Amino acid sequence: METAATPASDGRDLLGQARSGDSEAFGELCREHGPRLLRQATAMCGDTSAAEDLVQESLIEAWRCLSRFDGRCRFFTWLCSILIHRHRNSLRKRWPLPFSFLFGGEDAQAGDLLAHTADPAPHPGIQAEAAEQAARLMRGLNRLPPKQREVVYLRFYADDSLEGIAAAVGCSVGTVKSRLFNGLERLRHLKSVAERNEP
Repeated sequence: METAATPASDGRDLLGQARSGDSEAFGELCREHGPRLLRQATAMCGDTSAAEDLVQESLIEAWRCLSRFDGRCRFFTWLCSILIHRHRNSLRKRWPLPFSFLFGGEDAQAGDLLAHTADPAPHPGIQAEAAEQAARLMRGLNRLPPKQREVVYLRFYADDSLEGIAAAVGCSVGTVKSRLFNGLERLRHLKSVAERNEP
């Protein structure tokens, strides 16, 4: 039990040190969360170079506004919310692209699909297929209204609780549930329209 508690307490210690102005502690947090954050950015951008820039910009912003992190959500969720906002600001004129896959049934199916596209399996064929699905999914997500897109992303990519997401985006749990439901319904509707328009 002690070994399970140690990493979490070390993370809190690093965070406390970073909030006190210790740039080395913040650097350690960046090394800890950076690879996972880069996977999220790559799924969003579809381009490694752009993803690396996005992560770097997001971490710089996180360092500048670290005092605003209040601990009511996981630190990684907070970093993801910064990443999403920066990415959204760079996307103002993109993605008029149709997509026809997404999902069609139950919320559980949607959750499974979203959960498995962020971190593809190691086999190259599976990686390529998952990367294509992730790219299509991101195009779909980018067609959602920003507030719906944010909660869908944080729920299934950052994998945080509804309470953690509410804290990260500054709204109630009920509002998060509503945005999540409406976002998933809109994705299903977009998929259905795309399927009807296919030749």
